[in-house]
Amino acid sequence: MQENNRQQSANTPSAQIVNLQELPDQSPSGPRLLEGNLSIISGVKVKIEVVVGSAEMTVSDLFALKSGSVVSLDQRRDAPLSVRLDGRTIAQGTLVVIGDSFGICISEVLPIAAPKAE
Repeated sequence: MQENNRQQSANTPSAQIVNLQELPDQSPSGPRLLEGNLSIISGVKVKIEVVVGSAEMTVSDLFALKSGSVVSLDQRRDAPLSVRLDGRTIAQGTLVVIGDSFGICISEVLPIAAPKAE
């Protein structure tokens, strides 16, 4: 029995207290991680959304929706649609048809503001 307990003790990781030193205040230096080398992440896939419009309704109206119901959106039919990446509008464009699918023809690329620090 003691030998079995020793084997379990040998296989069980032990926890140790780690004493960390506080880092001194200093500005980061050196080149940026991706400065001029976007090829590192160029193959990363992102998902964009095209926003056609939105609508506001009461819960009662929401529950009354059924097949064939029509919901009026707040977007005019000739207004540009918003292209969003991670919830931020990055461009605007017009809806187009490509074969059997919808697409968007980009009419304006918007400047992207730096994300807010948390």
